[in-house]
Amino acid sequence: MIVVNPVQIDYQKLAEVAKRSRGKINRIYLHWTAGHYDDVYDDYHINIGAGGELYLTCEDFTELKAHTWRRNTGSIGIAMCCAAGATAIRGSETDFGKEPPTQQQIEAMAKTVAVLTYVLGLEIKLLTVTTHCEAALFDGYGPHSGDPDTRWDLWYLPDRPLYGGLVPGGNVIRGKALWYRQFIGRRDYVLTQAAK
Repeated sequence: MIVVNPVQIDYQKLAEVAKRSRGKINRIYLHWTAGHYDDVYDDYHINIGAGGELYLTCEDFTELKAHTWRRNTGSIGIAMCCAAGATAIRGSETDFGKEPPTQQQIEAMAKTVAVLTYVLGLEIKLLTVTTHCEAALFDGYGPHSGDPDTRWDLWYLPDRPLYGGLVPGGNVIRGKALWYRQFIGRRDYVLTQAAK
């Protein structure tokens, strides 16, 4: 369901909400909405707008949301608001449609993962920070499964500025999140205040 007048937050507020969920969250799932840039959905705890804006759709991250089949308990769902009309071809030849993931969304998702994992005490690795495509591949309804409900969110993403082409989306987000996380706590970095 689309949220009317969603609540926009910053990384400080993100960290405050995360602190209330310490010890109760063990996974983060990454998505896109397959909708328009301006559409924020209640299926996810956090939606990320085209310019990297963060929208919160819950009071607490323990609130159960319908983001990842059979994997919602104890997890946070984060989605980029994008990919309306996207079509999976062969992953690395993805057609993202007229509203592809923006670089600002990719960076904001990585920063969000960095803050959440830091505050919640989670490692940044495949089994704790997983794209919907990766979860679907584990559970048998991912790309090439023949399942009519195939999920391929973030199967591939552009990895800029390091690599001009498309690479597995989970690797892009986790790699960037690891890079951002190393700066949490430094006086000169935007995420410092969020981690306090």
